[in-house]
Amino acid sequence: MHNNTEYLFDIIILLFAAVFIVVAFWKMRISPVLGYFVAGALISSHGFNLIHAPEVIDNFAEFGVVFLLFVIGLELTFERLIAMRVHVFGFGSLQVIVTTLSIWGLAYAFGVDSNTAVVIGGGLALSSTAIVLQVLQDRGHQATQVGRLSIAVLLLQDFAVVPLIVLLPLLAGHSDQGLIKPLIYAFTKAAIALILIFIVGRLLLRPLFTMIAAMKNSEIFIATTLLIVLGAAFITEKFNLSMALGAFVAGLLVAETEYRYEVEQTILPFKDLFLGLFFMTVGMSIDIKLLLNQLPLIMLLAISLIALKASIIYVLCRFFRFQAASAIHAGLLLSQGGEFAFILFGLANQFNVLPSNIAQILMMLTTVTMAFTPLLASLGDWIANIASDEKVILNTKELIMDTQDLNNHVIVAGFGRAGRMVTKMLATEHLSYVIVDVQPQIVREGKNEGFPIYLGDITKLEMLQSIGIARAQTLIISIRNEVTIKKIVSLVAQKFQDLNIVIRLYDLSNSTTYKDFGVSKIIPETFEVGLQLGAAALNLSGVSENTIASLKRKFRKGNYAILQDLDGDDPYL
Repeated sequence: MHNNTEYLFDIIILLFAAVFIVVAFWKMRISPVLGYFVAGALISSHGFNLIHAPEVIDNFAEFGVVFLLFVIGLELTFERLIAMRVHVFGFGSLQVIVTTLSIWGLAYAFGVDSNTAVVIGGGLALSSTAIVLQVLQDRGHQATQVGRLSIAVLLLQDFAVVPLIVLLPLLAGHSDQGLIKPLIYAFTKAAIALILIFIVGRLLLRPLFTMIAAMKNSEIFIATTLLIVLGAAFITEKFNLSMALGAFVAGLLVAETEYRYEVEQTILPFKDLFLGLFFMTVGMSIDIKLLLNQLPLIMLLAISLIALKASIIYVLCRFFRFQAASAIHAGLLLSQGGEFAFILFGLANQFNVLPSNIAQILMMLTTVTMAFTPLLASLGDWIANIASDEKVILNTKELIMDTQDLNNHVIVAGFGRAGRMVTKMLATEHLSYVIVDVQPQIVREGKNEGFPIYLGDITKLEMLQSIGIARAQTLIISIRNEVTIKKIVSLVAQKFQDLNIVIRLYDLSNSTTYKDFGVSKIIPETFEVGLQLGAAALNLSGVSENTIASLKRKFRKGNYAILQDLDGDDPYL
């Protein structure tokens, strides 16, 4: 038994280590994830032994991954998930199967029992959802092709845990049934759990949040959000699925409601806190004595695993027509072991499929490769940046390869201040987008910052087709040159009539021409500046924000028809 003082001491130690060690790493421009690992290793029973109840901390730390997957669900929608199906179920499935078989074959060749080799292969085929997504978020790479692919692969791996766990009692000989029946049973349970969450979520979430929001009580809103996340996690856990999978589905459902942003802001502090705790528990699992005693073996295995997984992912990327630089980047980013490997190896040890000494080595191997991830990600960034510096101009084939997975995306023409603002808003909403600019320096800077930007002349049909305009939802033309705008609009109007087009103009003097071309919206710079100036004057005069917002909507209605009447311009747009 542990008394309250010991629990309080553990909390203080955790916070102290997180604050000082992680901040020190951040100051040295080293990934905070590595800081959490080091902090965990130092305070663990293998370090200075400062934690009295590590098992309690381990249980809480798992919620870091749960909250992370919920936030990922919020950032996606069912429509986007369906659009990603080729990479989720195609690329992701191949990655798990090929990696599992490769590691199984190598382990078996070195004399490992066949059943044990299957568990080793399946466990090491998985990558770290928590660390990879955190690295992508820290570097702002979620919208890049590598970021999109990584999310797709990690989602499939979360699904793949189910059959791997089902296999364990069969491999242990604890079941006289064949393989097919338990797998069907497991997938049936998984389907029931997910359908249950889906139906309950669709029926209850919107009215529940509407009622809670009407109360205007932040505490109840927070409690409701936590109830949804943990409730979905509980359901999938009871059906022998990962808690994170239930949280992810709950996030997808909440993303369909108008309360998505409030929920995301509510959950982010919990996600960040528990995810940091999760990284620290990974560090706490590092047996420093074992690591030092087995250092040559573990480092050899770690390098081999990273090289093997990176090579497999590289080959698959090339098969799926990714560019070489992106393929290398993705391979390095996803080459580590994952958190679900700890669960799989632990259960395999309980079923006597995996001997304790091998399980310990594998868990240490997984931890070490996870710790390498920020460094591998930096190496991938460096390679990608070299490629972009050496070759800012991509040919048509390379552009198609880079944007082939985009669907219902937004194309932004021009990456000046206005274009940057547009992309920031799209990124906030987690919408897919691609940017095109004619200035090499702007493109180079944008690529270095992680934006999906390409050099090209968007007045050319070949360029438009290369970036998937036939699959795009909207074209935003944020450049000022009206001659260029007319060229783009006339070209797009002829070839892609279903595309939404939004342009910026100095004023609305030529609005009729663009309306005839089928432009969806025109943003007049002078009118918008006037609206903002007027809003500022009204605000300083004591007019309420609601009244000002209402006036803005009124003046913008009908594409600024009121303002055109006042200005004597043609009101038709």
